[in-house]
Amino acid sequence: MNEIDGSNSSVYEALGYPDADEMRAKAEYVMKIGMLLETGHLSQAEVAQKLRLSQEELSEMLRGQFRDLTVAKISEYLNRLNDDSR
Repeated sequence: MNEIDGSNSSVYEALGYPDADEMRAKAEYVMKIGMLLETGHLSQAEVAQKLRLSQEELSEMLRGQFRDLTVAKISEYLNRLNDDSR
């Protein structure tokens, strides 16, 4: 088991993930999507539709299951939501 000393810049780095920077970027984008969902006037179903995802896929992503998605794809989702909110 990995020992965590708290000096690393992200949990992914602390856990020794080889793609820690990429996972951190994904997590940041997903958190922003979650914040837009919380502060917006759209339901999860409406957000899923705008992102062309099922509600289940959106829920999984918001729960941190995004390893199979690229940073570019998650960024595209965020941009799509930002564009729609203007």
